[in-house]
Amino acid sequence: MAVGASPARDSGAAPPPPATAESAPAPHVLARELPGLHNVYQVAEGILSGSEPEGDEGLASLARLGIKTVVSVDGAIPRLDAAHQHGLRYVHLPIGYDGISEQAGRALARVAREAPGPIYIHCHHGKHRGSAAAAVTCVAAGKMSSRDALKILEMAGTGTEYAGLWRDVEKYSAPATDAVLPELVESAEVDLLTAAMAQVDRRFDELKLCRDAGWRTPPGQPDVAPAQSALLVREGLHEALRTTPGDRYDDAFREMMSAAEALAAQVETALRESNPKAASAGMKALETSCKQCHVKFRN
Repeated sequence: MAVGASPARDSGAAPPPPATAESAPAPHVLARELPGLHNVYQVAEGILSGSEPEGDEGLASLARLGIKTVVSVDGAIPRLDAAHQHGLRYVHLPIGYDGISEQAGRALARVAREAPGPIYIHCHHGKHRGSAAAAVTCVAAGKMSSRDALKILEMAGTGTEYAGLWRDVEKYSAPATDAVLPELVESAEVDLLTAAMAQVDRRFDELKLCRDAGWRTPPGQPDVAPAQSALLVREGLHEALRTTPGDRYDDAFREMMSAAEALAAQVETALRESNPKAASAGMKALETSCKQCHVKFRN
């Protein structure tokens, strides 16, 4: 256990992780799976990246790793009270799939210079935005060049379709040591569409688990029900579109969102009618619709 980890907060229910944030060599895969964590990478000494911590067990895994600061680059609001109970400080710095802005790059430099370590940086799944942010943080900390930092994206499997993330890691240069850097906050103001789509993303993950379980409640997740998950996806898409200002996106975006909502409704109806074949067909169409929308408007 790293110095500063809190054994008192470890319930003992989960096995200890294979290494700590302080001791493991970098960069490499620390663990594909830990309790409540996925795709955990040691990207440099004292800097890890991975998925969003799931529930209390994910936060407990971070505490066992000795993590002191958790940086979320996702749009979802961090669960601060739960994190604080595990002795974890949060920094909330949402970024998009289209790249890392100059302001975000400067904020990550402040994380590298001032945040207590070890540091864990996450997005949702731990493959794209989080890995890119971790790579920038490593450059800002002087641990590697921007070109070497691209190896982090390769290791994590960051999609090449997210060209902006690759571009901004490669071109990143740390601000001057005397530069005025942005304030770090635990919970950033997030626009309604970003927050809504972050929740849709999570409900969609649950729906995929239900599909993979034969349209039944997935193992180990008794609170997840197929029809209910489809309902939450449908409602989430509806609210995301409803709360988006009229001048924010064009008609093409609204048409694609409406089409996705209709497909989610088809999946929900099929599940309520106990028609798994129709549910699977609708789910396949919904996944295709989401990917097309992401390519056009998100990536």
